[in-house]
Amino acid sequence: MSIETIYVLVNIIMVFAACYLVCIGAFTYGMMKFKTERKNSSAIHPYFFANMPDSYRKVSVLIAARNEGKNIEKLLQSLYNQSFSKDKFEVILVDDHSADNTFEVSENFRGLHPEMNLKVLKATGFGKKQAISQSLHAAENELIMVTDADCELPKRWIETMANYFLNHELKMLLGPVLLSPANTVFEKLQVLEHLSLIASTAGSAAIGMPVMCNGANMMYDRQAALNVEKYRTDMKIASGDDMFLMEQFIKHYGSDSVKFIMDNAAVVKTSTMPDLKSFFRQRKRWASKTRAYTNWKIIATALTVFLFNFSIAFFFVAGFFIQILWLFFVLYVLMKTLIDLPILKKITTIMRQQHLMKWMLPLEFIYPFYVVFTAISGLFSKVRWK
Repeated sequence: MSIETIYVLVNIIMVFAACYLVCIGAFTYGMMKFKTERKNSSAIHPYFFANMPDSYRKVSVLIAARNEGKNIEKLLQSLYNQSFSKDKFEVILVDDHSADNTFEVSENFRGLHPEMNLKVLKATGFGKKQAISQSLHAAENELIMVTDADCELPKRWIETMANYFLNHELKMLLGPVLLSPANTVFEKLQVLEHLSLIASTAGSAAIGMPVMCNGANMMYDRQAALNVEKYRTDMKIASGDDMFLMEQFIKHYGSDSVKFIMDNAAVVKTSTMPDLKSFFRQRKRWASKTRAYTNWKIIATALTVFLFNFSIAFFFVAGFFIQILWLFFVLYVLMKTLIDLPILKKITTIMRQQHLMKWMLPLEFIYPFYVVFTAISGLFSKVRWK
C-alpha cells in the first residue's frame, strides 16, 4: 500500500470521524437537557388526568412471553406491587408457544392474585410482534404500556409514565432501561455499552429526532398504534417490534410526538446476557432489522456509527501488513473515546453507574470489532426471537 493510498484512506476516514462527531455531539447536546440527578416522582399526583375519558384514565400493560418460566413471576410481582391502583390497569400477557412452564406460572399467579386484572392468553400467531399485536387488539384502554417478560419494574412505573405521557400530549413515550447485574467484567462491559445506547436514545429524542428505542420500556396511544399498524411491512422480521412501530409514529404523527422520560421511577431493569453466545445472538437479532428501516435519520445514524467503527477495525487488520496503521488504529480509538466521553459520563452519572467509567477505554478498543461483527452477521444471518 503506497503512501498516497494511506493518505487517501486517512482522509476518507476523517470524514467518517467528522460525521460521527456531529452525530454523537448532537445526542450529547440532547442529553445535557436532562438533569444530572433523576428527579423524584413522589410529588406527582397519580390521577391528575381525572377529567380524561375513562379509556385514558386506565392503562393496559402488554407483555409478549416465550420460555420465560424462570423470570415471569418476578415481572408479575413487580406489576402487582405498583403504586397505581389495581382497578386502574390491566395486564395482558400473551404466551408465544413457550416450551417451558411460562403459561402455567402466569396462570398460577393470576389465580393467587385475583385482585389484579391479569389476562393470560395463548398466542394465535408466531413471534413477538404477533403476540404484541394480539395483546394490543385485546386491550380495553387507550394508554398502552409495553415491557419484556424478563424485566423488573419500579413501584411507581405506571404512575410516572402515565403522568408524563398525558401531561406532554404524546403519542409515544420512551423510558430508560438498565441492565443488571454488573458483577463480572463481561457484565460490566454489557451494562456500559447498553447505557451508551440509552444515552443515544434519550439524547436523540431530546433534540427532536428519535432514532432509537427499547421495547422493554415504552408507552403509546392505542388508537394511534392501531392506525399505523396497517402500514407496517416488518411483521415477518424477527426483531424490531419497537423500532418499526416508532418509525410509523414519527412518519404519521411527527418526531415531536415521541419523547423520552429520564426519571428514577421509570427505570426498568433487565438481565445481562450470561455468556458470549447469547449476547451475540441477541445483538445479531437487533442488527438484523436495520436493512428494513425507512426513516433516513435512523439509517444515517446507523450508517455513520458503522462506517466509523468499520474504519477503526480496518486499521487494526491492515496493521498486520503495514505496521504504521496500528498507530492510526490507536489514534482513532482515542479520538472516538474523546467523542464518546461526555455522553457516557452524563448517562452513567444520571443512572448512578459512575463506577463503570473505568471500563470505558477497554470497551472502546473492543467496540469497533463487536459493531462490525454483529452488523454484518445480523444482516446476512437468519435470526429468530427465541
